[in-house]
Amino acid sequence: MTVPEIEIAPGYTVSRLIKGGWQTIGRADDAVDDLLDFVRAGITTFETADSYDGGEELMGLLRTTAQNRLPADLNRKIKIHSRFTAPTLGKGPTARDITKSIDRSLKRIGVERLDLVQLQWWNLDVPGLVEAGAILAELQRQGKIKLVGVCNLGVDDLVTLLDAGVPVATNQVHYSLIDRRADNQTAAFCHARGIDLMTFAPLAGGFLSAAWLDARDPVGSDQRFSREFRALIDTGGGWEVFQRLLSTLHAIAARHNLSIAQVAQRWVLQRGPGQAILFGASSADRLKETLPIFATSLTDQDLAEIEKAAPARSPLDVGDIERAPDSIMMQAIKEHVG
Repeated sequence: MTVPEIEIAPGYTVSRLIKGGWQTIGRADDAVDDLLDFVRAGITTFETADSYDGGEELMGLLRTTAQNRLPADLNRKIKIHSRFTAPTLGKGPTARDITKSIDRSLKRIGVERLDLVQLQWWNLDVPGLVEAGAILAELQRQGKIKLVGVCNLGVDDLVTLLDAGVPVATNQVHYSLIDRRADNQTAAFCHARGIDLMTFAPLAGGFLSAAWLDARDPVGSDQRFSREFRALIDTGGGWEVFQRLLSTLHAIAARHNLSIAQVAQRWVLQRGPGQAILFGASSADRLKETLPIFATSLTDQDLAEIEKAAPARSPLDVGDIERAPDSIMMQAIKEHVG
């Protein structure tokens, strides 16, 4: 079984599953064999960021190793997506800062043109969003970037960029059964304007799995968990509502001989607004748990049961929760990005 492909921009095709780079931060040679196995399974698109320690260098190593060890037709399918990440505090980046960052990404990955550069601007109080988009557009015209995308921008900010002439091709947003904000207005807007949505975190930081079925709320305990995704559970009604969802997913999983995680991923694949989904498997050994989602389909009954059990959808737009100054999610972002 291999992962199918999807065209997300005219003439630009990616695998429907995109391997996220968060789990490989700090790894180098020891990760390459693993990444080659992802390619062999049809996961030929990889995500990294300028803010990931060693992430772009690892992608460069993957490229050179794949050229020596994989067939040419498979090599040609490999796509590497990176980001330009703005600071969360202080002044906005200058044109020189952005150009220097893109040149550094080109060198690290070892290419003459970056496949996709996503503009990530968490704190909109930092000035320069439109200016940064315009600089990326200029670098695209110079041939250094194929496609310009953004991360976690809602309709208002997308309009601002588009009105300024920034050629936004993609918008990467969080989407899962505990966070369907993209369905409010962003998905329809992007579809109308020819912007492809890519979604990430279909398992909500691991919460959408059997590990949390009938479990106690970890808040206040010594148990390790994602504070950011636990905060999203509260926006949908809290821990009891979340447990109702897990129980429903468990019953559906039993009918299809799947796991809770597989049902949650299949739901995003089948009903989500994005055709390409980022996932964060830490090892290629996890592929056997993921690939079955392409060999099954949720029935109308399954979908109706999930909809009935799903947490309430926040009325906010994409990115609004993350950008709230005192939110748990913004605190975590500042710790990572600086």
